[in-house]
Amino acid sequence: MTTHLIGTLMEVKPTEYTDKKTDKVSYSTELTVMFNGVDEEGYKKISVETISTDEEYYDELKEKIGSTVALPYLIKVTQYGVQAYPDKSMPVLTLEKNPLDYSKFERPKPVKKV
Repeated sequence: MTTHLIGTLMEVKPTEYTDKKTDKVSYSTELTVMFNGVDEEGYKKISVETISTDEEYYDELKEKIGSTVALPYLIKVTQYGVQAYPDKSMPVLTLEKNPLDYSKFERPKPVKKV
């Protein structure tokens, strides 16, 4: 199944990892995505996810910092649980506005306990 992580792209950072056993260096891109939502009671809830992706994403996304993006993910259910991987077969979408905009959501009025 493919799903999308939708939010504001806050940071695009190139990273490198050196395998201590083989001394092989691997490169990747770390993305920081922020989502502004609300909880069940209508209070603001901000979530921040840091995602490790392939190094090719760096050049593609470094100019999109501050934009709303939709990152495609493959979801697999295995014997070890649910695992998510970036879906390289689909492009990262840049959206004009956040389709999950909760800014106009009204907080329910508190119920007075008697």
